[in-house]
Amino acid sequence: MHYAKILRVNLTEKRIEEEEIPAKVIEKFIGGKGLAAYYLYREVKPGTDPLGPENKLAIFTGPLTFIYPSFARYVVASKSPLTKTFSDSYAGGAFGIELRKTGYMGIIIEGKADELVYLKITKDEIAIKDGRGLKGKTTYEVARAFKGYSVLTIGPAGENLVKFAGVFNDLLGPTRPGVAARGGLGAVFGSKNLKAIVIKGWMGIKELVPKLDKSSMKRIMKEYLDIIMKEVIPGMGLGGNLPAFKMAAEAKMLPVRNFQSGQYNGWKELSENSWKKNTVDKKTCPTCPVRCGVSVKAFTGPFKGSEVERIEYETVAMNGPNLGINDRNALIVITRRLNELGLDSISAGSVGAFVMEASEKGLLKEFQLKWGDVEGYLKLIEMIAYRRGIGDLLAEGVAEASKRLGIENIAIHVKGLEVPAYDPRAAVGMALAYATADRGGCHLRAWVVTESAETLTPEDLARLTKYLQDRNAALWTLIICDNISAYAADPDRVVKLSVDMLRSIGFEITLDEFLKTGERIYNLTRMFNVREGFDRRSDTLPPRFFERRQDTGWKLERRDFEKLLDEYYRLRGWDSRGIPTTETLDKLGLRELVGSYESEASRHS
Repeated sequence: MHYAKILRVNLTEKRIEEEEIPAKVIEKFIGGKGLAAYYLYREVKPGTDPLGPENKLAIFTGPLTFIYPSFARYVVASKSPLTKTFSDSYAGGAFGIELRKTGYMGIIIEGKADELVYLKITKDEIAIKDGRGLKGKTTYEVARAFKGYSVLTIGPAGENLVKFAGVFNDLLGPTRPGVAARGGLGAVFGSKNLKAIVIKGWMGIKELVPKLDKSSMKRIMKEYLDIIMKEVIPGMGLGGNLPAFKMAAEAKMLPVRNFQSGQYNGWKELSENSWKKNTVDKKTCPTCPVRCGVSVKAFTGPFKGSEVERIEYETVAMNGPNLGINDRNALIVITRRLNELGLDSISAGSVGAFVMEASEKGLLKEFQLKWGDVEGYLKLIEMIAYRRGIGDLLAEGVAEASKRLGIENIAIHVKGLEVPAYDPRAAVGMALAYATADRGGCHLRAWVVTESAETLTPEDLARLTKYLQDRNAALWTLIICDNISAYAADPDRVVKLSVDMLRSIGFEITLDEFLKTGERIYNLTRMFNVREGFDRRSDTLPPRFFERRQDTGWKLERRDFEKLLDEYYRLRGWDSRGIPTTETLDKLGLRELVGSYESEASRHS
């Protein structure tokens, strides 16, 4: 079996210890998302304050990280301050590989430091260091302070406990940067007075996997690289998932003015072809041949000279048509500022659109912001990051802010997490995917955007959503890059190869067992959420999606949605409230983990 240790860091007691991961836990959960879910379920008590010292951060890689190309990502997981759910967010760059090269599969951070600190991990030193000199610094400034290391850090927004603050790594340097922004996990870092983790690994593949089957690895590598070079790279075009902009525009599913419509006439200005005019570099994660990190620069206009090292579809759509902004140069400046301050660009765009619509309709008196007002939006971003004025309220996220303001009907979120850039009225499958995603409104758990409700029955859509959620939960235990399975001609071929990779490093696992691992993990995160009071009532969508769109008249029918949810629960083996049954827990081997789960679940009966 491969090397299986974690580093446990207690900030309150200034204690760092190594800890073996039990073999049976590795067998059931493998790595990445699985291990993060296991440890958080076992160690974070129901009702824990997400910003209190009792909450924990789990940062994990997977067993294939650094061993095979494109396995470079890591996961940050915790109880979300934004949603109160289990929340996991993923990022690429060098950090995951450097962590794997330390010999640790992950880090668990608990407690709270008295003053601002950072964690340093090298061959010669593993220590909690004085970080007071980093206070208030932007993500780029922290990266600049530790040249030669992989640096994971929060910005001022995380320090100020903005509930959609993210975690950023490797913003400066030759590799593609990484952003783990969803769910406000940067605020959890801030609540623990942890500014950064600075790391440089030292182990090689032979040390990490002494029993590597080299002959199998050679065969697998050839087939895997063939998929990447012939299918993935051509399919993803420029990178940053920017080809999705044209697809979303033509399908009329773009977020336009806070999802009031989905048809956007100026979309070509923000499409992949137009971004080519601004592209100055393309970066990749270590070990990966896919150069998907698109660095862009403004060459004209008032923002001339501005640069950002990474632009992606979600950022462009949520901060472009969603805000009435159609200027690539402005989006470069906006993205750069969001990154500097350490904010989730999806959530920020949603909050901005909420403020713009509320201003337009006379529902907000404290602060006025018009559609397309770039300077006003940049000011709002600053106010949120530093919790100034109305920014203090908006820093709580669109769900809480709208509740306090009494205008929840224009807030676009699921379980408190702002919805990404696909209107489910144009892609009905996404309605179920959003509603049942374990971390709230998320498109990555099951990306069924291209599936047509006209050709698939409700049972087909429910079955597909469940399958993708389970499959992706399994893949994110490894942790594979989303681009590989998204752009491969046959994603299931990638899944089968991933199982072969696991076997080559010592795992005894079949394809069916691997997929069952994903189902086990998805049920475990559901159990985490059930303990926190989530059930069918939470598996819903914002009111807007049940209303007719201004442009096409499309809307979701609530009765049809509820039937779809019923079918999904049936396939999952959950009861009518959306709670996993004891039979389902037994089938997945989860009963030994649940402890007080049944008594917690009984509150919903």
